[in-house]
Amino acid sequence: MSAGIEGPGERPEDDGFIGAGADELDEEHGGSLPVALGSDNDLLQFELDLHSGRHWFDCLLDAVSRWTARREIVNGRDYQYLIGGEAFDWLALAERLVDAVDFPLPQDEVDALLWHRQFPLPLTEKELEQRFGAAKYWAYLNFEYGVRVEQALQLAVERALLKEQGGIRFSHDRRDPDRDVHIRIYGADQDSLLEEFRDETGRFHSDRVSQCDWQAFTYWLFQRRINRQDPARVASDTRLGLKMIQELEDAARARRRRIAGRSAPAEADPTDAIEAVVVAVG
Repeated sequence: MSAGIEGPGERPEDDGFIGAGADELDEEHGGSLPVALGSDNDLLQFELDLHSGRHWFDCLLDAVSRWTARREIVNGRDYQYLIGGEAFDWLALAERLVDAVDFPLPQDEVDALLWHRQFPLPLTEKELEQRFGAAKYWAYLNFEYGVRVEQALQLAVERALLKEQGGIRFSHDRRDPDRDVHIRIYGADQDSLLEEFRDETGRFHSDRVSQCDWQAFTYWLFQRRINRQDPARVASDTRLGLKMIQELEDAARARRRRIAGRSAPAEADPTDAIEAVVVAVG
């Protein structure tokens, strides 16, 4: 993640990321959609590309570049690819694509991509930008910084707060670290921020909160933070989030190397818990 986030007003000219009928799927309009809309041709082309003999990841990148729908409901699952109208969760789209085709894909490579963000082919940031196009790449960076790094920042601050409080204490009078995290980063507790988010977006009025809703809230927090804090604080917090992601990814890689080198089950490693955190952050 070498590139910086582009600020408001710097969005490149739309290159087809949002296609015809996409407003029906726009998260800001709220509501649930009973069926998936308008992606059959893209799925068919993806499967045809796979049968052509090209590497599956190369075909996947082409399918991502062609895709126009912002959101779908597929077999009851809400796939929201565009968060807050600006942040592109392309791995959610990748999961949708590989699950939809009737073609044998190397499961180890698919899992490495979806779970660990490991590309099966060499790909630079510049090449990824060329494959996605300007609008999708801009939105991809927004997701990386506005959702993924923001979640890592919250995790890093929570860890720091727990250290300040002397670690986890199993007592009822302990201060709520989750509330402290939001106060420390955003200057308000989580309940107040959720109410502000509801007032602005109309979301979170249901008892059931989806992953898409929570990602939208996280991206909203990111936007609120960069719009209200001074640039030095924004840069410092962003570095803290990036450092947390690097630490988690390093720990996950080390764990995978240990697992790959083991021929028989071994005792549980305490660092294995970090692997689970990567899923929550990513």
